[in-house]
Amino acid sequence: METNELRVFWGKTPKRGDPTAAYHPAIYHMLDVAFVAEALLRDGAPRLRHALLHAWDGCDPDALVAWLPFLIATHDLGKISAAFQGQAKQEAARQQRDRLASELGIVFGPDSTQPIYHAEISAVWLHDNLRQREPGAARNLMWALRDAMGGHHGRFTQGRLQEIGARLARSERGSVPWATWRHESYTLLKTLLPGAGSLAAIGEPRSLRPATVALTGFIILSDWLGSNSEYFPASAGVRLTTYLELSRTRAADAIEQAGLLLTRQIRQYHGFSALFPEIVTPHPLQRAVDMVSDDDLAGPLLAVIEAPTGEGKTETALALSQRLADSGGQDELFFALPTMATGNQMFSRLSRFYFNLYGAAVRLTHSQELLVQEDLRRAALAGDSDEADPAAASAAAALQWFAGSKKAMLAPFGVGTVDQIELGGLNVRHYALRLFALAEKVVVIDEVHAYDTYMSTIIDHTLAWLASLGVSVVLLSATLPASRHRALVASYRRGLGHDDVASDISAELPYPALSLYRADSGRRLTPGAFRPEQRFQLRMRRQQDPAVEAQRLFELVAEGGAVARICNRVDEAQAIYNELLAMLPAEHRVLLHARFPLEERQRRESTIDAFVGPKTARTLEQPMIIVGTQVLEQSLDYDVDVMVSDFAPVDLLLQRAGRLHRHIRSRPQRHTTPILEVVVPLGESGLPAWKPWERIYEPYVLWRSWAVLREGTVDDTHEVVLPRDYRPLIEAVYTPEARIPIGAVYSETMARAWERYERSMHEQSAQARRQLIPDATSRGAITEAASLDFIEDEEGQLARWQAAKTRLGDRVTVVPVYRVDGALALDVYGTRRLDPDVPPPLDSPSATSQKDLLARSVPISDPRIIAAFRDEGRARELRWPWGDLPLLLRSVHPLLLDRNHTASIDGRRMRLDPELGLVIDKEET
Repeated sequence: METNELRVFWGKTPKRGDPTAAYHPAIYHMLDVAFVAEALLRDGAPRLRHALLHAWDGCDPDALVAWLPFLIATHDLGKISAAFQGQAKQEAARQQRDRLASELGIVFGPDSTQPIYHAEISAVWLHDNLRQREPGAARNLMWALRDAMGGHHGRFTQGRLQEIGARLARSERGSVPWATWRHESYTLLKTLLPGAGSLAAIGEPRSLRPATVALTGFIILSDWLGSNSEYFPASAGVRLTTYLELSRTRAADAIEQAGLLLTRQIRQYHGFSALFPEIVTPHPLQRAVDMVSDDDLAGPLLAVIEAPTGEGKTETALALSQRLADSGGQDELFFALPTMATGNQMFSRLSRFYFNLYGAAVRLTHSQELLVQEDLRRAALAGDSDEADPAAASAAAALQWFAGSKKAMLAPFGVGTVDQIELGGLNVRHYALRLFALAEKVVVIDEVHAYDTYMSTIIDHTLAWLASLGVSVVLLSATLPASRHRALVASYRRGLGHDDVASDISAELPYPALSLYRADSGRRLTPGAFRPEQRFQLRMRRQQDPAVEAQRLFELVAEGGAVARICNRVDEAQAIYNELLAMLPAEHRVLLHARFPLEERQRRESTIDAFVGPKTARTLEQPMIIVGTQVLEQSLDYDVDVMVSDFAPVDLLLQRAGRLHRHIRSRPQRHTTPILEVVVPLGESGLPAWKPWERIYEPYVLWRSWAVLREGTVDDTHEVVLPRDYRPLIEAVYTPEARIPIGAVYSETMARAWERYERSMHEQSAQARRQLIPDATSRGAITEAASLDFIEDEEGQLARWQAAKTRLGDRVTVVPVYRVDGALALDVYGTRRLDPDVPPPLDSPSATSQKDLLARSVPISDPRIIAAFRDEGRARELRWPWGDLPLLLRSVHPLLLDRNHTASIDGRRMRLDPELGLVIDKEET
């Protein structure tokens, strides 16, 4: 076939199957992607080039960069095949098949349509032919290229290549020379995109799997850009000689329009105070960043920052990231937090930081970013004016291409939940892209102590991968057990190829501390605490009924002051707050938990910030009672005069105590001494009865925490001095050697709880390991360890066994809606109807209606309600009415309420109360 005739094979079909529109030739698409890769390596953000070269350490960098455009072009050789060209399931593909039959007389036999993915064909072709075409090339180089091409659509090739090759041969039996056309396409691409010298000159990567993952991620990025019809419109009518320059021009324009060009100069680090001039007196931890030597910052680095709340860990992490940027030339960052609420808060802080630093915008990556990102950005950058800053708007517009959870990870500066990090270590589609998106960045993981065994197993595995890809990681915690500290360091160092992972981690870790670990060395700085003696009294008392608990809160603020009441369960918080309704006016109380519609929860968060946040104007005489669940533990920056909390593991109690007298301000005379009042559910024996909370916290950890706190209790009061007591209290609970007090009346009960705890940790770890991607450090090809693919489930919405969950537990998200005059509405009166100007029935809701629905969403973890919504045979009222359900609503369900705001589902009565949120009760039988 003549060179120009190779363009007869299609790569992209016309939009909407229009037979009059031109298709885009496969060979042109391969050139498009090659030129995008070339432009990214030449003019794109330096991180992309550095990340590839780091992962391909051991290769000649110049030869690798010279060869990559051609090699990446071969990713779609598999489209020159009967299996791809003969597709007939979709109308557009069927039209192209008929065109080929008409123009070339190609006969597609019955075996032509075998389900062979074109990426698999590319992998098989390279496996069978590349070493013959390019003699002397190293084996690991061939394997990395083969597997990266096979994985460029997000899944690595599974199954044996010989079997795929056999199916390919069967699909192409006959007189049509598909194999010849593939060889001709390869030869043409190499002629048009010559490398430097022989392929063997590249050498081979020292670490095969990181090299494969990095190249795969880079190909996916290049392919996404090269597949965009706005950047690369169909050009079947353009001759090849003309198209070459046209494609190069389009590629340069594409990376510029997508915001992937480097547009900033890395700011040199001139000290913490220069970076944060608004902090007049930096805390000791923050000043410690300036004492880190340049040698300590060389190479990928793990930093563990352990300090009490209020010591400035966030600013310390940002300063350290800028030092790493100054020394290593890479300033991109991703900040991961435990919840969307904490992510939203950090997004506001980083938006201000990076706009002031570079005039750059930050990308929010969690699943609710569509609802909150622009409002949060506008509020963070508004300053004293309500007018939008044109420069801020321009910076945000530059990130438009990065929309969506996967593309968002590629943005230079990002904020999201730790789930986004975990998805890089789970065997879900595009995990290679997620890892490449983080390669050579600084990744900060906050509240690293807050994750259970299941999540920790995933995080540890992912840390090794991040280390192998040149990621410097900063871990933040106020209450990190030493065993977790060592495990995290071991995982990271394993990814760096360091075997003696704990050689320089001392048996007793100081606190506070800034610990720095490289492959074979470590250094620890021990700055003093900003508040060297933060004392509070921890007083334990028996749990009472909601009316008595509410009366206690009322008494605490009778003479002014703010109190927070943290409950372990939503229904307990609702019951206490319900008793408060008649005691205090609305402006002196607020309830916060996860079962409020999202927009109402955000409003209540703003109320808390206004009354007890860092810039509150509330007077001493004004009483304020905040009742909530664990969202008050880590989601908000607030300050109260006294706190009442349900009993919890000791590290979480210390976390909650961090909101006591957090900010420097005057206190009511009654509350000059900070007090954490801890409520314990006691049984008839006088011992704790943990059953109501055992689905939330492991009973063993509760027992151990209770026993440790009782040891230092006098008259039910335990005086805690921070930071002195942080490490001893946490180690006393979590050190494996100190498990069960001998001879105590509760020893046998605690022993059974330990057995359950040990079994649970083993089961959680095993469940997590089943979903992990192959290990980063193995010498085998990444496809040798391929296991079952999983469907990513960041939000815990999927019931299918193959769902790879980032967190244990199960839940379903519902949207309370009403039916008014046959149409769905968000209020009982029908004033907030969905798509009011369009008569029913609708095929799909508008983008505005989707956003409105998500803004009213409520998560539910009740097993019976979850089962009802996931039942394939569920009633019509539990389904959306639209035939074409948008992606955003596929894991969200309608909760149809009557005029009394109630619904009944499988023995559960739900009521949306304006004061209490969604109340769930068991129906009487």
